[in-house]
Amino acid sequence: MSRHTIKNCVVTDLDDTIWDWLSMWHSSFGPYLNEIADFSGIDETRLKLDFKKLHQKYNTTEVSFAFGELEMLSAEQKEKITKKPLVGKSILHKYNSNKKSNLKMYDGVLKTLLQLKSQGVLIIGFTESNAFFTKYRLKHLELDGIFDCIYTPLDTGVPQSVEKIYNDEHWEPVKTEIRYLSKTIKKPDSEILGIILRDFQVSKENAIYIGDKIDRDIRMANDAKITSVYAKYGSKISNDKYQLLKEVTHWSQEDVIREAEFQQRHANDEIKADVILENSFSELLNHFSFTSFYKKTDRDLIPNVISIWSDIVKVQQHFNDIGLRIRNLSLTAFTFIIATLGQTIGFQNQGCSLSVPFRQSIL
Repeated sequence: MSRHTIKNCVVTDLDDTIWDWLSMWHSSFGPYLNEIADFSGIDETRLKLDFKKLHQKYNTTEVSFAFGELEMLSAEQKEKITKKPLVGKSILHKYNSNKKSNLKMYDGVLKTLLQLKSQGVLIIGFTESNAFFTKYRLKHLELDGIFDCIYTPLDTGVPQSVEKIYNDEHWEPVKTEIRYLSKTIKKPDSEILGIILRDFQVSKENAIYIGDKIDRDIRMANDAKITSVYAKYGSKISNDKYQLLKEVTHWSQEDVIREAEFQQRHANDEIKADVILENSFSELLNHFSFTSFYKKTDRDLIPNVISIWSDIVKVQQHFNDIGLRIRNLSLTAFTFIIATLGQTIGFQNQGCSLSVPFRQSIL
């Protein structure tokens, strides 16, 4: 049973809760890996290790398109990945197409989110996936504006070795606000949930958190004293898909050890969700009554609040720029004073001969 049945805020995980991330990833990376192994003649096991190294470099399993940084492929082999055959698509083109066509929301998600939105419910996403890929999925699934805000780790964007088709602004949401978290953020971190609710002044009694991982999402919500909702439908994963993911994961050996230690410490913990969504996200509506988070004037204030926040950031950047200029000006003035003193001393003692070498040593 839920702790409180009337809610006005939904905080939800994204990957494997809103959309089927694992199927999308496996359906694109699996064929991509196989084709590269086939034409290059490189043993697939060795190729997986090369991809794993690439993924660890950028701390995400989603930069496989940066094939130019793979160490086992020759320049000719890398060129073949982008070369268009007489019929069909290049290997890279197929990888990107598979990624896009297999990115799908679970049944009932869109309809339920739209209903919650129409009722004025505050909808917030919280994900460990890097910001660039989160915004990419938000755009392709046309969810911009349905989510009020998404919390996602800051990243470095697309690797420099990759030629960009679109500029960075292309992926920026127009209506959904993106708030960045530390790159090192890991679930279950109940403090982050507390911060999210405080940011929007939501009471714990009026919020729910939805996720597909018992030991991470549900534990985190329970620790934060927020009604926990287990998206069981998203946890039903194929062992073959998950095995490939483990073989090329961006997790370092330290991450693996830390996870093992965490699991060992909590092996006897009994984690129970307040509500379980067995087959569909839409089952949410069977367990809770939702009401509007916003007062009548709140929605009118939101654009102004965002505008003020943007102005504050600009002012802060302006003062940072001024501070930098002042430091540069101070350094210039200091250098000028020292040089002038050097000239004065030089004229007094040996004419101007001392001033030039003294000034060069300062600079």
